[in-house]
Amino acid sequence: MPVVEVRLLAGRSVEVKAELAKELTEVVQRHLGSDPQRIQILVTEYEPGTWYAAGESLSAPVADGSSDA
Repeated sequence: MPVVEVRLLAGRSVEVKAELAKELTEVVQRHLGSDPQRIQILVTEYEPGTWYAAGESLSAPVADGSSDA
């Protein structure tokens, strides 16, 4: 059973995360030949101010989905 873990800054809509999960499921199915019913996608969201890159806080909200995190 393939499991894909995605870590993001909070702020994306349920619809955006659902579309991401759908597309990741399709990619895993295509490349590994796995049954889509057995593919799991785990999305973990982190609040701004709890994620740092290069020693700097990524504290800006990402409601527009433009952040790399």
